[in-house]
Parts: sequence; C-alpha cells; structure tokens
Amino acid sequence: MHLPPKRGFTLLEFAVTVLVAAALSAFLLHRFDVYREQAEMAATRQLVAALRTALDTRAAQLQASGQGDALHALAQDNPMNWLPHKPGNYLGEFAALDPEQIGRRGWVFDVRDKSLVYLLSNAESFSFGTARLLRFKVKFFRTPEKQTLSLALNQVSG
Repeated sequence: MHLPPKRGFTLLEFAVTVLVAAALSAFLLHRFDVYREQAEMAATRQLVAALRTALDTRAAQLQASGQGDALHALAQDNPMNWLPHKPGNYLGEFAALDPEQIGRRGWVFDVRDKSLVYLLSNAESFSFGTARLLRFKVKFFRTPEKQTLSLALNQVSG
C-alpha cells in the first residue's frame, strides 16, 4: 500500500517563520513608537503656537485699551487660562513640581516660578536623555522700533 506524502511544515520551517514574524513585529512596533513620539511633539508645538497667539492677542487688547500696566499680571497668569478650552492632557497647577509624583505625561503650571511645563512621556526621544520636561515662561521684551513693552512665551529648558 502506498501512503500519501505528509503535508505541513517541518519544525525548521516553522521556526524560521516564527523568527521572521518576530523580527517584523519588532520593527513595526519600533516604527509605531517613533510615529507616536512625532505626533506628541507635533501636538506640543501646536499648543505652544496657540498659546503664543493667545498671548499676542491678549497683550494687544490690553495695550489698545490703555491697560499696558496689566501686562505684568498677564505675565504671571497661567497660560492655559488664555485658551477657550484647556487641552485634554492639562493636569493642573502644582506648587511643588515633581514629575515622579505626577507620573503621567501632560501639561502642568508650576505656580512657584510661573512657568508652563510639559512632562514628556519618553525623555530619551526628545532631548537625548538630558531632561524629562519642557519648560515655557512668559518673558518681557521691548520692541526696538516703538520702545514698547511686549510679552513672549519662550522655552527656557528642555
């Protein structure tokens, strides 16, 4: 009697298939992580641009209405208050900013030095491991042409 040939994978073929699938999975997971980090940085840049626009608008309104001395109060204000809606990853105001205690990524306002801080989800990917947060602060400057006071939201660390 003639037996039909066996069909299916040999153990070696199965092991090679598993190794190729594992290598592809590792590569794809790494790429997804890179895309997530790029999306996080793009969202951070977009929010900082919105805050700068809101600051410029408020400062211009104050100066146009003759309340230029109110710029000092605006510089001490939480920048998230300038937006019509706070972002979903805004975590609130903190007097003693300890990223380990907060434990998640997002925006916080440090009331001690009046700075807006973004806690990074993966510090190594943003600044080569040198900082775990991005810090922004409102600064005064004089415009050279008009010699008037103005404000700017500048990155001071990270």
